[in-house]
Amino acid sequence: MTFVEGNASVATTPNPLGWRSGAVSLLIFLLHFILLEGAYGQTVGKMAVKIKVVQEDGTKIDYAGAAVRNILRVIDAIPFFIPYLLGAILIWTSDRKQRVGDRAASTAVVKA
Repeated sequence: MTFVEGNASVATTPNPLGWRSGAVSLLIFLLHFILLEGAYGQTVGKMAVKIKVVQEDGTKIDYAGAAVRNILRVIDAIPFFIPYLLGAILIWTSDRKQRVGDRAASTAVVKA
């Protein structure tokens, strides 16, 4: 710690491995959605509000569809200063109420 004109200042150096915690958090986040939606069509939150994800034809979603729709969540989050605004606009303007991930994976969210 150094003192500059009576104020304490702490010198820090960037952690070159700090990106790993962000990558691990992102992986856990994606796996949560992909594994639960791929296996059950629902996450715990979707179960609570009684909705589920299905293929557009009403059949059960598979892991590949769950992966596509959830990896594309990054696009839905644009602009980052108002998260999910783009996703909301896409849902509002879609006949099937689909966000970009649903459109790409040919999935829809329906009442369970």
